[in-house]
Amino acid sequence: MAHELNLVSLLSSQSAEQLLECMTFEDVELRVVQDLKKRIVAGAGANMDVVRTLMARRREGHWANPLLASANERTRALAACYDALTAAADFFSLKAAHAAGFSFADAGTAFAQYRDELFRFDQLYRHFHTAADAVEPTGWAVLHELRESIEGVYSGWYIPQLSAAWAKVMEGSQGLLAHWKLPEVTPQQAFFERKVLPLFEGGVKRVFVLISDAFRFEVAQELVLQINSKSRFKASLDGMLGVLPSYTALGMAALLPHQALAYKESANLDVFADGHPVATLEQRGEHLKKFGGIAVKAEDLMALGKDKGRELVREKRLIYIYHDRIDMTGDKQASETKTFEAAALTVQDLANVLGFIINSLNGSTVLVTADHGFMYQESALDESDKSTLDDKPAGTLKAKKRYLIGRNLGATPKAWSGNTAVTAGTTPEGSLDFWVPKGASRFHFAGGARFVHGSAMPQEVVVPVITVRESEADHAKTKYVSVSLLGAVNKVVTNTQRFEFIQTDAVSERVLARSVVVSLRDGSDGDRPISNEQSITFDSTSQLLDERKRSVLLTVLAGAHDPHKRYDLVMRDAVSKVEVLRLPIKVDLAFGNDF
Repeated sequence: MAHELNLVSLLSSQSAEQLLECMTFEDVELRVVQDLKKRIVAGAGANMDVVRTLMARRREGHWANPLLASANERTRALAACYDALTAAADFFSLKAAHAAGFSFADAGTAFAQYRDELFRFDQLYRHFHTAADAVEPTGWAVLHELRESIEGVYSGWYIPQLSAAWAKVMEGSQGLLAHWKLPEVTPQQAFFERKVLPLFEGGVKRVFVLISDAFRFEVAQELVLQINSKSRFKASLDGMLGVLPSYTALGMAALLPHQALAYKESANLDVFADGHPVATLEQRGEHLKKFGGIAVKAEDLMALGKDKGRELVREKRLIYIYHDRIDMTGDKQASETKTFEAAALTVQDLANVLGFIINSLNGSTVLVTADHGFMYQESALDESDKSTLDDKPAGTLKAKKRYLIGRNLGATPKAWSGNTAVTAGTTPEGSLDFWVPKGASRFHFAGGARFVHGSAMPQEVVVPVITVRESEADHAKTKYVSVSLLGAVNKVVTNTQRFEFIQTDAVSERVLARSVVVSLRDGSDGDRPISNEQSITFDSTSQLLDERKRSVLLTVLAGAHDPHKRYDLVMRDAVSKVEVLRLPIKVDLAFGNDF
């Protein structure tokens, strides 16, 4: 029909507002997406509230409804379009709030600002690309212009601005690099002492430590939001100052219980904890025995199931669990472009592991952390992104894209330099010198260069620590938002009737959004629907009642309806199908509905 009507050309002059209630054709949805995309690009973060309101209404319609999105490839792609537009609107709004760039009084302020807010740039950039990639298989070019705009701001403005401001607090005799410690921030090498031991001292009998390789702060924050939507879990997020260079062997060793860390010169430059090698899972397990602990891979633990899993941990007080999806994907040239996909899957993986620990293994406390973060950009890098280091300095023992380690390296104006005794707490005799590239540059591009870690940007060294506890306290339980009908609508007198609802409380950490399906039904006839069904999502975080109102149009189906009979306006949870609201309604149409 759309083709017969030549709908695309008819819609070309229509705005999103004009098409807001039209849910008939897929082409309408694409036109709305196109219009909203242009506004987001042109608005550069200003007046995004109107765009967000329009998107919320379209998501309740047919074509981009998240509840129906799995129906086929095209509805999935349309829902992903709105995910991408939402991330883009939020990204540009955040940029507008920091239009003057970044300036930090000191390293502590810089660290806190990244931990509390600036991580959102990285998170929204990732969310946009994850959603935009889901649209690509359709061949639609609708997001291409937006992709270029986002990339321009992220790689051309945010990363250079953050690099410059961060360099100012890194360098100099009083800079972070010279001391590598911050007031009230746990250094990664003190993780066991400051994060795990106090739990034992507080009476916790068994602590689970879940370590995900390259699980950076912004991905951890997403996991926390997901955990806190479950009533039995309560998660809190903090940041540690990661070791430098920020790479796996040093970060993993730093997280283990130890008195002393030291490098041992060998082909792999292994890091020893209290004189023991801890590079492999078996070596870490052997080291943890002294502390009543074990080391296990996440997938191996999950594969055991409930009974064998309980048996494994029964006599243990410390269980270190290792997960590796992001680093394994990003660190290879062939798969580095799937880094963001790996991050989304990691959130699901870790949520599943946490559920298994708490529900099946009776774990009451779990700490989730990482060995380091990562940096990633979609656009290909060029020579300007490469550090001008011509040759490796004499004494280099290990050289990677974002770090060099060796002995007697000296200093260079072309890189940040230091010693692991300062930046990782290694023993004086077991320490090595390092050079790391300044800002976001790479020493070389071999083996892919979009995904990197090893140097000192906040994305790499603001290491997350999530504390997850089981919570049964009533005040800590989550609940879904409550919804009420506005006005005394108890009679339907026209074929199409508008019903307005209000979300009675704002969405928060403990009050969850909910999607519902609304219809008119005949309760005396097996709850038969006598109208179409419409879905609405109540997800407003606003404190203003007016901003929490939502409405639907219901059309009475053809057929005779008894004006003396009671019918019901019924609202059901879209996922669980549990009834949320049922109100009596009379249907007294002046004329029969012949159509």
